Amino acid sequence: MTTESKKVTAQCSAERLYNFACDFSNFQRLLPPQVEGFQTNGNTCTFKVSGFMQLTLQYAERTPYRTVAISPAAGSGSPIPFRFVMNISPMSESECEVVVRAEIEGGNPMMKMMLKPKLRPALDKIAEQIQYYSAGL
Repeated sequence: MTTESKKVTAQCSAERLYNFACDFSNFQRLLPPQVEGFQTNGNTCTFKVSGFMQLTLQYAERTPYRTVAISPAAGSGSPIPFRFVMNISPMSESECEVVVRAEIEGGNPMMKMMLKPKLRPALDKIAEQIQYYSAGL
């Protein structure tokens, strides 16, 4: 199952947005208020989503100025294998387009059914936060 956010325009270069996304300390600003106990050591981040389990995420892929992918860290106990992918498309030296995608493969069908209606609004909110914070990068 793949779900994408709406496409947003970031008011910064693809390089600046990529560098922002490659620092987990910035990640907390993009998450919804239901996230509790956010911590990072630079290579991973850990947090709990209210009413859900604790997650530990790591960078799965980083392609300079184009793609940043995040997935559960090994041994994190995630009930569903997934990836969050930020695709960055340069438009000019000071703007880029961004789409955030969630890719869920396999896992518990009931859990996927429960997540599906909440996923698109959550991804849209993350995209909006990227758009908002990009003006200050």
